[in-house]
Amino acid sequence: MKVFVTGATGVLGRPVVRRLVAAGHTVRGLSRSSENATLLHRLGAEPVDADLFDLVSLQTALRDADAVLHLATKIPPSTRAWRLSAWAENDRIRRDGTHALVTAALASPTVKTFVYPSFALVYPESGDEWIDAENTPAAPTAIEATTLDAEAEVARFAASGDGRRGLALRMGALYSPDAPSAQDQLRIAHLGFVPVPGRPEGYMPLVWVDDAANALVVALDRGDSGIYDIVDDHPLRRAEIAAAIAAAVGRKRLRPLPTWLMDLAGGPGTESLSRSQRVSNSRFKAATGWTPNVRDARAGMPLLVRADAERAQEAAPSDAPERMAARK
Repeated sequence: MKVFVTGATGVLGRPVVRRLVAAGHTVRGLSRSSENATLLHRLGAEPVDADLFDLVSLQTALRDADAVLHLATKIPPSTRAWRLSAWAENDRIRRDGTHALVTAALASPTVKTFVYPSFALVYPESGDEWIDAENTPAAPTAIEATTLDAEAEVARFAASGDGRRGLALRMGALYSPDAPSAQDQLRIAHLGFVPVPGRPEGYMPLVWVDDAANALVVALDRGDSGIYDIVDDHPLRRAEIAAAIAAAVGRKRLRPLPTWLMDLAGGPGTESLSRSQRVSNSRFKAATGWTPNVRDARAGMPLLVRADAERAQEAAPSDAPERMAARK
């Protein structure tokens, strides 16, 4: 299969490309810089210089492609995420970029599958109820509204007929050693504070990045068109997540951050991050056979901390020879 990928060098894109290449697919990745082109070559993909907002260049990029994985995002860093304006480029990618990419895909006689990773935090406050895309209408906050625009574009692709499939996969909050949000959470936890907002008894949907990447690859040839949820098998309450993080960083317990500080750090995303959303992945599992390797945060947090420590050790300068020479 020939697959065109946007966001191919991102946190989610890199493991997706690795899996596609390992499975024998031909992968083209949208690239706008020499650094990204070099990385794509290293991953085994072909870089394509195209503009996500330019229909002509997208039509060229999609030449004889069989499928599109639209993973492009522009999530602002935590130092700027508190400002709603910082999310404008991400909104443009979701709304205008997805529209242009779907239009280009519809103009192609070969593209039959379009897959987009949406966001499970679009669901309303749901207490202890199990929820999913089939039984619970979305209630997005300001920074999630455009992901529903993107989902509508995926549905437009699927509705065109001619054997086309369009799948939107609502991801839980991604965590892994490469996810900047997870790194921020570890820093807060090492300081002794709970790094997630919301009531301790509320549920928070999570998914390990590699499991999310595997779901996207699986969706290329399995599952009917529609919206599915990609989350851990066993959603945990925030108190359970906090306990898992505390144990992983070697603390007995973590203290809650002051509400005003959490609101400042989370900005416009604090409301959705604070809701109780006990999201089920059962429909996608039944449709495709996918299952996550990391069952829940109790299993994932130790992996996150261990990988983070190994990375820090590898990055630390080795001055052992110098110290030995100084002693002599």
